[in-house]
Amino acid sequence: MGMRRNFILWGSLFMLMVACNKDKFTSEPQVQVNSIQPSVVVSGNVIKLLASYTDQEGDLDSIYIVYKWYNATGSTRADTLQRYPITRLGLPGALRKADIQLEFEYNTFNQPDLVTLPGVLRDTTASFGLVLIDKTRKRSNYSESARIRLR
Repeated sequence: MGMRRNFILWGSLFMLMVACNKDKFTSEPQVQVNSIQPSVVVSGNVIKLLASYTDQEGDLDSIYIVYKWYNATGSTRADTLQRYPITRLGLPGALRKADIQLEFEYNTFNQPDLVTLPGVLRDTTASFGLVLIDKTRKRSNYSESARIRLR
């Protein structure tokens, strides 16, 4: 019985160490796309992408946004990466951890403060991906949203 209890104790400690390790800050920024709304988008809708990031030095410089369209055969077409300064997100400087909310206007130009995503000719699916870059040019991981329908 003592051997089994030791095994459970060490297994629990290992799981705790793994769980704590995942929240550690790294020198390379880390980004995670958490959600995208709405799931079905029509002309004039605002698409909201929610993400979060960590960065040990808090020295983020810019963000790359990737648009991917999927056709019926499953292959993708990724649009040119668009790079924006991190100040465009309205975040104060030197944050080591923060939530990000990006908004896009779909197929209309009603809100000049928002990036406009061009419309599609037929019902299709799309996703958005993010990469963060810090002032020393270190890149984060790539994180992509769930797919949404564009109509």
